[in-house]
Amino acid sequence: MLKCITFEGDASSLNALMGYFEKLDKALADVNKVLHKEQMGQPIFVKEGSKIIRVRREEILYLEGYGDYVKIHRTTGKPLLSQISLKRFNACLSGKDFCRVHRSYIVAISQINYIERKRIHIGNELIPISNSYLPVLMDQLALQE
Repeated sequence: MLKCITFEGDASSLNALMGYFEKLDKALADVNKVLHKEQMGQPIFVKEGSKIIRVRREEILYLEGYGDYVKIHRTTGKPLLSQISLKRFNACLSGKDFCRVHRSYIVAISQINYIERKRIHIGNELIPISNSYLPVLMDQLALQE
């Protein structure tokens, strides 16, 4: 049932509606946090050759695309090369912990040492930031708490 609200009428109806929207917004934020925590706990399984390897999200430094292949640079061990596109891998890593910064690179936000002159420093590696992805990265960095 819809109720028409006019400015000449009672302001309490408008206040009640605003209160309802605030509660709804808070509930959606809580659900989003729970879903994000569940997603972060799940490992990613990557096929390298004939092996399927479990990779935890926390150990990923950055991903480097090579056409239909992705090279996964990790904190431990040598990089993995998997036959999956960077676009598909990006869909698996959705969230604010990873950001695509170039046509060929996705970085883990938590692993960034510093950014200088459109390049990200992770460990001893330099990763370029393209002009088209720079605003996305800056927005994502501003959201970090």
